Amino acid sequence: MAGGVSILRLRAGFLVLAALTFISFSAGRWAATLLSLGWVWAALIGIAVAALIALVVIRLDRVAYFGIAAVVTLFGAYTAYDFARGPIDWSQGWALVAALVPGALLAAAFWDFRHLVGEIRAWANSRA
Repeated sequence: MAGGVSILRLRAGFLVLAALTFISFSAGRWAATLLSLGWVWAALIGIAVAALIALVVIRLDRVAYFGIAAVVTLFGAYTAYDFARGPIDWSQGWALVAALVPGALLAAAFWDFRHLVGEIRAWANSRA
């Protein structure tokens, strides 16, 4: 399919997988720690969060999608910054640099995912 829409986009797929893993791991670990549950429960909560995220994100309009993407990206960057400042005890400058990595990955993942959803819809419509 040289000129057509391709269902396979490895870059977007890897970025979405990395972002979903990061968010699900953070949410599962946070909820399990808050409720004094073990790692198995944390994993189950993380899987449930990933499924809910996928269901909600696919049905959003453009403005709501980018608003939520901005909030989640800022939360991910702040989580990395807070971890670097707290438990690791890095300087403020290095913590900001460390926060840019998940922030940039999350932003790129949301951007690519939006385009990937459009391509999957176009591919599905071309099959019908």
